[in-house]
Amino acid sequence: MFRNLPLAERGVAMIEFAFASGIMVVMVLGILAYGEVLATYVQLKYAVGELSRQVAMGDDLTDRQARYAAAITQVNSSYGFSSGCAVFAPSPFQGEVTITGRYYLDREGCRTMPSLMLPMPSELVAHNKFSVP
Repeated sequence: MFRNLPLAERGVAMIEFAFASGIMVVMVLGILAYGEVLATYVQLKYAVGELSRQVAMGDDLTDRQARYAAAITQVNSSYGFSSGCAVFAPSPFQGEVTITGRYYLDREGCRTMPSLMLPMPSELVAHNKFSVP
């Protein structure tokens, strides 16, 4: 089988596979890392929306503040955000309300996939703006 091949071409396929497999592994890990970032952003966007819905259901300022305080612990536990990774900041609960959620990817324990020399964002931001009477 190998007698017909010139001596210089033996093992070329193995060397080509070694080069190509390294690049392919980095590409697959990059896809997984960006998929994790996208999934985290979608969870953050839904969490900000859920907080907004809870605040919008309040009757007055004190009721909205109480609803926000109750909803923030529920959102952190149900969406699986680690302590210190997700930070939510509401504006005053009167008139036009903006709830901003930030998820810090560069903090310890906030990511599961390694970045492997890929440019990754350090934080994700989601906003939701609505009006209350």
